[in-house]
Amino acid sequence: MNFIQRIRASNLNRHGFLDVLVGITVFQAINITLIVLFGNLDAGPDEDPSISLWEIAFLMLLVAPLVENLLLIALAALHEKLFNRTLMFVVAPFMLMALHFRTPQPLPFPMFIRVIELFGFFYIFLKQYDLHKLEIGKFKALLLTSVLHFSLNATVIVVMCLFDFYIDAETIFSAQPGE
Repeated sequence: MNFIQRIRASNLNRHGFLDVLVGITVFQAINITLIVLFGNLDAGPDEDPSISLWEIAFLMLLVAPLVENLLLIALAALHEKLFNRTLMFVVAPFMLMALHFRTPQPLPFPMFIRVIELFGFFYIFLKQYDLHKLEIGKFKALLLTSVLHFSLNATVIVVMCLFDFYIDAETIFSAQPGE
């Protein structure tokens, strides 16, 4: 049994958790790369942001995964209580997706792409929570979905930083002598 087969057969990969983790991380890296390459990133505001990059990173990596997944699970539990499980995996991700549409600046890509990707991500988070909650408990299942969410947000930060380094290096090396 090779290394990848041992990882996929491990107890951590129950219900395909590691497969989902790798899959959505690779998808998000490709997605953000395409947005940076083909999106209109100059459409944003010209003034300096009022929030620092460290605050953004803190919010994206620690607060958002826990709070948003907890809210998603609460919405799903409320929907399950009121309507059983009928359309629970559609309504709860759709409600949380709707909370993400107030942005301080216009998005550099079409809105339907944002709708599809957010719905898909929240659906995956809820499905992974639902698959794990009876087996390992609700709290640990929340932490697993938060790891997925953290991975997505960390991928965005890493890809954006890589492109920022590339753009800075391109600017430095394109300067003409005497400038």
